[in-house]
Amino acid sequence: MQNYANFIIRYRAMVLIIALIITVLLGLQLRNLTVIVDADELLPRDHPFVQVTERVQEVFGNRYTVVIGLSPKSGDVYTPEMLGKVLSVTNALIATPGVTPGNIQSLAAPRAKDINGNADGLAVSRLLDHAPATRSEALAIKERLAANPQYRDVLVSRDGRTAAIYVEFKKDPKGFGHVMQHVEAAIAPVRDANTRVEVAGQPVFLGLLETFSKRMAWLLPIAIVLIGAIHLEAFRTLQGLVLPLVTAILALVWSLGIMTYAGIHLDPFNNVTPILILAVAAGHAVQMLKRYYEEYDLLRNNPEMSPKDANQQAVVRSIVKVGPVMLAACTIASLSFMSLAWFDIQAIRTFGIFSGLGILSIAAVELTFTPALRAMLPAPKRRETKAESANTIWDRLAAMFAAKVSTPEARRRVFIAAGITLAILTFGATRVHIDNSLRSFFGENLAERQDDRTLNASLAGTNTFYVLVEGKSDDAIKDPAVLRAMEETQALLAAEPKIGHTLSVVDMLKQINRGMNGGGAAAGSLPASADLVSQYLLLYSMSGEPGDFDGLVDYPYRNAIIQAFVKTDSSVFVEDINKRLLPVIEANFPDTVNVRLGGSITTPTAMNEVMVSGKIRNVTQIFLVVFVVASLMFRSARLGALILVPLAATLLTVFGVMGFAGIPLQIATSTMAALAIGIGADYAIYLTWRLREELKSGVDETTAINATYASAGKAILFVASAVGGGYAVLMASLGFNVHLWLGLLTSVSML
Repeated sequence: MQNYANFIIRYRAMVLIIALIITVLLGLQLRNLTVIVDADELLPRDHPFVQVTERVQEVFGNRYTVVIGLSPKSGDVYTPEMLGKVLSVTNALIATPGVTPGNIQSLAAPRAKDINGNADGLAVSRLLDHAPATRSEALAIKERLAANPQYRDVLVSRDGRTAAIYVEFKKDPKGFGHVMQHVEAAIAPVRDANTRVEVAGQPVFLGLLETFSKRMAWLLPIAIVLIGAIHLEAFRTLQGLVLPLVTAILALVWSLGIMTYAGIHLDPFNNVTPILILAVAAGHAVQMLKRYYEEYDLLRNNPEMSPKDANQQAVVRSIVKVGPVMLAACTIASLSFMSLAWFDIQAIRTFGIFSGLGILSIAAVELTFTPALRAMLPAPKRRETKAESANTIWDRLAAMFAAKVSTPEARRRVFIAAGITLAILTFGATRVHIDNSLRSFFGENLAERQDDRTLNASLAGTNTFYVLVEGKSDDAIKDPAVLRAMEETQALLAAEPKIGHTLSVVDMLKQINRGMNGGGAAAGSLPASADLVSQYLLLYSMSGEPGDFDGLVDYPYRNAIIQAFVKTDSSVFVEDINKRLLPVIEANFPDTVNVRLGGSITTPTAMNEVMVSGKIRNVTQIFLVVFVVASLMFRSARLGALILVPLAATLLTVFGVMGFAGIPLQIATSTMAALAIGIGADYAIYLTWRLREELKSGVDETTAINATYASAGKAILFVASAVGGGYAVLMASLGFNVHLWLGLLTSVSML
C-alpha cells in the first residue's frame, strides 16, 4: 500500500486527468437515463403463478387491466347522455394502440351481447351499439342487461349508478405512464361537471410507481445539501464540505454511467441507489479525510517539514493506514449488495448488482482521484486545522460513548440495557407480516387509492384472478364434466366476499340454454352433452360474432379461463383462497385437463414465496461474506465474529421497528438487510481496526478506547448522521410508502 500511495502522489496530475476523462465518458451516458416500470422485472419468472399469468396473456390477451367507472352526479347511468359517454369511451379505447379490442368489457363493447331466444331459435345482439335517443330506450337496455346475469355487477353496478369499462392493455415499452396517457385521452372528452370518472387497476399503480420514482430528481439534490451541511458542521472546513461531496458525486456518475451503458433503466427500487452511493461514498471520504487531518497535525509538529511536504506525506499515510480497511469495507458492502443477484426477481437483482458496482466505484475514486486531488491542493491553513480539531458536539458525543465502554462496570450496564432493548425488538420482529400489495405502496389519501376503493365497493372488483383450464386435446372444454367442474369452481369463488363476480364460457352456455328454452325449467343450466354444447356454439356463431368468446375460450376449445373480479390485491387473500380452491379443483376436474391458477393478484403471492426463502438465504450469504472478509483482514476469526454482533443487532432492530410500525415485509422492503449490513459493516470495521492499531502502539486499554472514539468513532458519528439524514429525505416523498419505509428503516439502521 505504501508503494501504491507513493505512485498516486507522484503521478497525481495524470491520475486526475484519467479519472476526469472516465467521469466525462460515463457522465455522457446519463443523457439516456430513464425511469420505467417493467412489471415483469418485479416478478419471479419461474414461479407457477407468474407462468400461468403469462400463459393467459399469450392465449387470451388478458394481463394489464384498467377499470374505468362512469357515474352521473345524480340519477343512474340509464340515460341517453350517460350511455352515449360509455359508447364514446369504449369506441375510443377500441382504437387505442396497445389495447386488446376483443377483451374490452362494457355495455358498449362488441362482445357484450344480449342472448335470448325467439321463434327462429337464438337471438344475439349487442347490448349497446348506438346512443339511445330517449330515456325509455335507455331503460330498455337496463332490462336487457338484467336478462343476462353473466354480466351482473360487472358492466353496471348493482345500484345502477356506475357503468364500468374493463380494458386490457399489452405491455408498453414506454412504461405504464404512457398507458395511462392513452386512458386519459379516451376519457377526457366525457369529463364534465355532471359526470364522475374514476380509474383503477394494476396499470394505474404501476404508472404511479414511475411518477413517484421521478421524485428523485429533487430528492437527490436535497440529500446532497443535507449531507454537505452535516460534513461542514462536522469538519468546520471548506475541504470537509467539498472533498467528500466531490468524491461522492464522481462515484455516483461512475455507477449510474455504468448502469446506463448496460442498458438498465431506473425503477422504483434501484432509483434510491444514487442516495446510497452518495451517502456511502461521502462516508468513506470522511474516514479518509479525518485520518488525513490527524496525520497532517502530527507531521506539522516537526518544524523541519514544510507544509507542502507534510500535506503530501499526510495523504500517503492516510492511504496506507485507512486504505486496507476501506478496501475491506467496500468489498463487504459490494458483496452484500451483489448477493441480491441470487433473488429470482429481476428488479432486486438489478438493485443489488449496480449497488455493488457503485460501491466498487467508490473505492476506485477514493483511492485514485481523491488523494491525487488532495495532494495538489494547498496544505491546510492553521485556522483550518484549528477549526477541524476544535472541541465540538461530535467530540463530546464520542467521548460520552467512550466513557460508556471504558470500564467493566460501565460495559456491564451497556450489556443489560442492550439485552432489554433487544428483547423488546425481538417481540416487535415477531409481529412482522409478509404481504405484497401494489396498492399499499401508496398513501390511503391519494386520489388513485380513493378511486380504487370506490370502484371495488360499487363494482365486481378491480383485480383479476384466473383459473386456467388446459385441455390435452382439442374440444376438451366441450366435455360436460369439464364444464361442470368449472361451474363448481365458480360457485366456490363467487361465495367469497372479496370476489364480486366470476365469468367463463360456462356462463355464456347457460345463457344460450336459457334463451333456447324460453326461460323454462332448464333455463340457466349447462347443456347435458358435448354434442349439445357444439350445437349451441354453432347456433351462437350464426347470430353473434366469431370473437365474442375469445377472452374466455380459444377457438379449438382446448383452453379456457374462469375470470374472477376481486376487490383486493393482498397476497394474504390469495394464499387463503389458493389453499381452499386446490382441493375443489382436484376433486372435480377430469384428467383430460390441467388446471392452474394465475392473474394479477397471484403475482404478489409468488413474490412472497420467493422472498421468504430468498431473504433467509440472502442474510446467511451476507453474514458469511462479512465473517470471511473481516476474518481475513484482521487475521482473526474472533474479530470476524465480533463484526457480526452490531450487524445482527441492527438487523433485529430493523425488523423490530417494522413489526411495531406495521410495515410489511415485501418487495419494497426486502433489500433492507443488504442495505443496512452493507453500509453498517463499515462502522464496525473502522472502529475495530483503529482500536487494534491503538492497542498495538502499547497504550493502555482506556487510552486506546478514548483515542479510537476521538478519531474513528467521531468519523462514524459524521457518517451515520449523513447517511441517515440523506435517506431521511425520502420521508418527504409524501404519499409514496416505498420512499417513506426506506427512509425510516435506513435511518433507524444507521442509528
